Amino acid sequence: MKKPTLTELLKTTFYIGAIGYGGPAILALMKKTFVQQKEWISEKEFMNALSLAQILPGATGVSVIGYIGFKLHKLWGGILAPLLYIFPATIAMIVLAWVYFTFGDISFVKALFAGLGALVVALLINATLILGKSVFKKIGIRDWKGFMISLVSFIGVYFFKVNVIWIIITAGTLGFLFFYFTREFEEEKAKKGEILLSEPNFLKRENLSAKDFTPVILVVLIFAGGLIFPNVRNLITTFLGIGALAFGGGFTTIPLIQHQVVDLRNWLTIKQFLDGIALGQITPGPVFITANFIGYRVANIFGALLATLAIFTPSLTAMILLADVHGRVQNLKIVKVVIKGFLSGFIGLLVAVTLQFAFKSLTSRQTWLIFTLAIVWLIILKKSSVWAILGTIIFSFLIFQ
Repeated sequence: MKKPTLTELLKTTFYIGAIGYGGPAILALMKKTFVQQKEWISEKEFMNALSLAQILPGATGVSVIGYIGFKLHKLWGGILAPLLYIFPATIAMIVLAWVYFTFGDISFVKALFAGLGALVVALLINATLILGKSVFKKIGIRDWKGFMISLVSFIGVYFFKVNVIWIIITAGTLGFLFFYFTREFEEEKAKKGEILLSEPNFLKRENLSAKDFTPVILVVLIFAGGLIFPNVRNLITTFLGIGALAFGGGFTTIPLIQHQVVDLRNWLTIKQFLDGIALGQITPGPVFITANFIGYRVANIFGALLATLAIFTPSLTAMILLADVHGRVQNLKIVKVVIKGFLSGFIGLLVAVTLQFAFKSLTSRQTWLIFTLAIVWLIILKKSSVWAILGTIIFSFLIFQ
């Protein structure tokens, strides 16, 4: 394997972050770039990074970049590589947030967000189906346990307005109670012919010198500077908490963010939050980039940058700390059953948010038309969401005038 310079690594992650649209497609691009073209890591190491990222909270792509960066250039790579990866989306979102809060009342801007709001509902339905297929492998007596967790989560948040944090804790607890005392996970592995990793090929941690901790110190100092200001302090603590609980990545984090920024703190209205998610789909970044939009609303550019940094910090910290022992972690039964509980619960939360957004967004024949076309494109034809976004933007300007 070749080892790039830190500059080469950062240039590559910035490039991927600038052109990488579309969920699983970005992971395929990462694999093609780092494994096949650059030959900086082996395919096995890439899959190790991916498997660990999938059991940690946060955006999978960002966590994978953090793992690769840490392997190649210790803490400098582990921190700077993912930051350069999200940098293009961060700048794009700041510009879009400024346009939105400055010119949001102009008619053609309202038309754009009406169309994008309908698209977001379709994207949420698609995300719920994708997550459901990964959690519920087939409809059977075992999967009814997961369905029960989803139902409890949905009823709790939609009808009784239970705090989302308690919903997540309950889902994880039910996952443990329902699945830990059975042999379902062992039998599933046996059917696949998989073997537990008793001697995994761990990423060997090199000794770290004092200068290796410089980027960590810089991040701590940035957060410390933000903590001086009350509104920024609330942003930092809120998004650190969201980042630590956002298992499943992508759209699963939306109920968490909504609960904190709309229901509890009233930083945004539900309409503004929906528009923020829609804007995030225009950028090449993950759904987590919505934190940027919210941060801008609360404390302008400074708030946007710190909110973005905060939401990604927990997953990157966990990725770096667990990089040595990913094989053991991913094979711990208690980890698997609790995460299955989390993900089952997130399905219920997603359904609740989707219904709420649908009632808010699908209010005219035009929005129903865009929604229907998006459903056909994404779910029936199984085409890329990138073209759905571009098509919605063009279509919105045409039919809402």
